[in-house]
This record gives sequence, structure tokens and C-alpha cells, in this order.
Amino acid sequence: MASATLKNLPVSAQLHNQFFHVWRNWMNWALTNPEKRRALAQLGVSDEITSQTRATSHKTMAPVAELLELGRANGPMQKAPMAFVVALMNSVAEATMDFMTQDPANAKKHSKVGFDALWRMLS
Repeated sequence: MASATLKNLPVSAQLHNQFFHVWRNWMNWALTNPEKRRALAQLGVSDEITSQTRATSHKTMAPVAELLELGRANGPMQKAPMAFVVALMNSVAEATMDFMTQDPANAKKHSKVGFDALWRMLS
């Protein structure tokens, strides 16, 4: 998921555009890999995953965390704990993915609405 999400990241683009690129890749990955999405959800609550494995996973998503930090730097979430911000982002993402899956004809529209909601929350 991390490599798909970060693929072709336009590092010289404005922050909003970089973040939208990551979001769009994430949503597309979820739509095209529903079984992997389910597996990640199960792994996320598994007692079998060690803290070391979770730390490694966090490292692979470090570029996304950096964008998230920049995006919230001057917004209403700037003083919220990062774990809380990530949980909110994941909740918005999951809701968006669910709507995209249930209504594929409007998947792009749902993706954009989900991103806009997240961006307003952050910036």
C-alpha cells in the first residue's frame, strides 16, 4: 500500500496537490485491492503483530506522515496528538473507500469529497 500510495509523488508541487496525489493513489489502491485492504484491516487489530513490525510499517509511511505534519502545521489540528490526527484521517479514508466501493460509478466524486473533508479538517 505504501509504495502504491507514494508512487510518482510530485515533490515539487504545492502541498495540497502532493497530498491529493497521495490520497488519490490510496483510494485507487483500495478499490483495486479489496482483499489486501481487508487483510490490512485485520492485521491492524491483530495481537500477532509485534511492536517492531508496527514500527517498520510506520517507517514505510514516513513520507505520508511528513505531508500530514506540513498540512496540519497551521490548521485546527496543529496541537492535536499525531496519533489522533492519523486516526481521523484513516476514518475519513475508510468511509470514502466504502462509498467508492458501494457506488463505483461515482467513485471519483466520493474520493474528491472525502479528500476535501480531510483537507478542511487539517489546514
